[in-house]
Amino acid sequence: MRSQTAGISAYFAAIALSGLLVGGGLVWARAETRRIVDARGKARMETLLAEGILPVYREARLPPLEDPFAAAWDGAPAIEVPLSPQAITMPMLETASVGTVLVQAFTDGEGIAWRLRWRDEAPDQNVDVARFTDAVAIQFPLAAGAPFTMGDRGKRVQVLHWKGLWQKDLDEHFQDVQDLHPNYWTDLYWFARGSFPFPVPSAFGDTLSHAWLVAYRAGNSVADIHRAEPVEELSAEGFGTLTPHRDAVTRGRGVWKEGWWSVVFARPLRTEDPLDYQFRPGGKGTLGVAVWEGASGNVGGRKHYTNWIPFEVQS
Repeated sequence: MRSQTAGISAYFAAIALSGLLVGGGLVWARAETRRIVDARGKARMETLLAEGILPVYREARLPPLEDPFAAAWDGAPAIEVPLSPQAITMPMLETASVGTVLVQAFTDGEGIAWRLRWRDEAPDQNVDVARFTDAVAIQFPLAAGAPFTMGDRGKRVQVLHWKGLWQKDLDEHFQDVQDLHPNYWTDLYWFARGSFPFPVPSAFGDTLSHAWLVAYRAGNSVADIHRAEPVEELSAEGFGTLTPHRDAVTRGRGVWKEGWWSVVFARPLRTEDPLDYQFRPGGKGTLGVAVWEGASGNVGGRKHYTNWIPFEVQS
């Protein structure tokens, strides 16, 4: 009886050992497959970079939007792209003050994030007479053959636009007159609530008080006092045709640190909006970049820009 029991025990022990060996083999096989895939992916990225193509790096999850300096960005491939002063249409930029911009990108198969970095000795995040904000934009062609100069009639582009002023509005508070001119005075704004300095937007909850906020009342998106993101989405078919999107899905975050701006844009790969550029894993495309340096009088057409930059989304 003992001999029979021992035989049964040995049988099940052998099955267990076999399972462990098979399981270990599967783990090793998965690890080896991952190693091969990683090696091929790395080789592909090196090939793309050598050809001047930006790989949109694939990871399990996107870096946190709130931290443009997340460690994940350190390992993402980057390309340094020269910037040129806009000298095609008025108002032109006579002298360039920003030489290059670093571009990186991540995807997790569902979303995509872009990080743009450029040198700037000091941040400019307020506007006044002859005072302008730092800003950056990326554009994607929505039609084949769209020029990098903001598209053309029938050849539309989509633009994602971030401003330092909007970032400061969200990081601190809405930047109003008193932030630049603390000694100014006004007796009252009709229908505004509270007392001087009548902060925006809290003092202007009554729609009648919006008579003082002319651009906001007219629906000008640039004057939005309830902005939730420091970025906007727009479409264009050439200079002077920028039109904001009502249903924007792009989020953003910009931080100035030690002489550098680092700005991240993030959005889903695909959307239902026909005015949005659609990304796909394994897909190829192009993007353009524009940079404004407020201290150098950059505003509107006075900007730095790039030609189309090719990219490939890793699958």
